[in-house]
Amino acid sequence: MNLYSTSLRKVALLVGAGAVAAAGMTGLSAGEPAQASEKGVWDKVAECESGGDWHINTGNGYYGGLQFSEQTWKAFGGEGMPHKASKAEQIDVAQKTLKEQGPGAWPVCGEKAGLTKKNGAADDGGGSGDDGKKDDGGSSDSGKVGLGGNVTVGS
Repeated sequence: MNLYSTSLRKVALLVGAGAVAAAGMTGLSAGEPAQASEKGVWDKVAECESGGDWHINTGNGYYGGLQFSEQTWKAFGGEGMPHKASKAEQIDVAQKTLKEQGPGAWPVCGEKAGLTKKNGAADDGGGSGDDGKKDDGGSSDSGKVGLGGNVTVGS
């Protein structure tokens, strides 16, 4: 065995030991995934869909934190406009949408957030999340949820 390969092994062992020590200090273990935050799944979907702004209306035809179309919002029991509803109301309508349509209602952000029927139904949003911001503006309605959603109600 030459000196070069022995030195590489020592470096590899030190790097590995450092990673194990760092994981121990942060409370991580090999069997558990890292949790960057304690946000619920709906907060994660909203972060992806709308930057986490539960009252957003950019005029693109989708509203609120979870980017509902007006048609889908009303079809699943929403009253008024999604971006004017509370976070809790938006999550309530999202849970009804999820039960009927599945996580594919938010095809990109649902997958990115790890949304499932089970965790979406269990997450009530914990807290209001309302910041009081309102943004009015008109737009057309395609009947889909999300910026690339595939929930269509009616034809």
